[in-house]
Amino acid sequence: MGTNQELIWKHFQNRATDSFEGAAPRLNYLIKRIGRLSRVERPVVLNIGVGSGYLERQLLARGWRPHALDPDGEALAKLAADGVIAHTGCIEAMPLESHTFDFVVASEVLEHLSVEQRRAGLKEIARILKPGGWFLGTVPCEEDLGANQVVCPECGVVFHRWGHQKSFTRDEVAQELSPHFTHIRARRTAFVAFSRGLAGNTKSLIRLVLAKCGQHIAVPSILWQAQKP
Repeated sequence: MGTNQELIWKHFQNRATDSFEGAAPRLNYLIKRIGRLSRVERPVVLNIGVGSGYLERQLLARGWRPHALDPDGEALAKLAADGVIAHTGCIEAMPLESHTFDFVVASEVLEHLSVEQRRAGLKEIARILKPGGWFLGTVPCEEDLGANQVVCPECGVVFHRWGHQKSFTRDEVAQELSPHFTHIRARRTAFVAFSRGLAGNTKSLIRLVLAKCGQHIAVPSILWQAQKP
């Protein structure tokens, strides 16, 4: 990632980790998908972009073998202290051996990258996956990038508040994955919390249905899984 991206995520991953609290339903779903797809008892999983470290710690609690990749050494040090294998680096040039991982996860990552970074990053993911391994991830669905633009009051630079550079459709996700992966499934969904009582669960169900229908009231996402040949 470029310097601005690194500064944005260094702030959120170390000074504002509560901003990731809403990610739990999404990450829990990805963990379930890994469990269903895995053919080994203790899969080796790389997560790209650590956020609060929630995913890695959940994988560790299951006895799996989590790795983390991020340019932010401060956030990685906290995960390493918990037993996660941490790698400082960027998606487009990962300091990792080929054919190493059963699964690679990139959830809410690709939208932050330039065209050149995504192309290089997807090639790298295919390289480090074992044959038959799976790439799982999410991006915002058809995001209106302009709706989250802000301006720096000091220098006047206009930027996306989360550093997003690309808005995706399902077809665009599948197209970008197709040079490197097979058995690609990309679908529109939303990740909502249940087990909140009847009223809360009803609201969550309505939001989920609306997201699947393309309504942005539920902040819809594109979820994919793709296999390395």
